[in-house]
Amino acid sequence: MLLHLHNPTSEAHLEDLRDRIAGALPPLASDRDRLRVERLVEVVRAMDEGHLTPRQAAEAFARDRLPGFCLDRWLADMVDEGVYVERSPARRAA
Repeated sequence: MLLHLHNPTSEAHLEDLRDRIAGALPPLASDRDRLRVERLVEVVRAMDEGHLTPRQAAEAFARDRLPGFCLDRWLADMVDEGVYVERSPARRAA
C-alpha cells in the first residue's frame, strides 16, 4: 500500500500517534520510554517524508515490540479519517 499525507503541513496525526503510543506504555513511563515514543514518532515522520515505506515503518515498530499498539491499525484509522490517502502505482507514475 502506498500512502501519502492529505495535508503534508499538518502534524496533528503525529500528536495523535504520540498520544496513542504513550497510552500503550505503563502509567509511570521512564525517560527511556519517552525517548522510545519519540523514536517511533520519528519513524512515522520519515515515512511521511518518503524515506521509509509503510512496510519499513511497520518493521521498525515490530522490532520495538510495543504491546497494545499496532501501527497497521493506526494507519488504517488515519486513512479512514482522511489523514493519509492511498495512491495507486498508476497514479504515482502519472
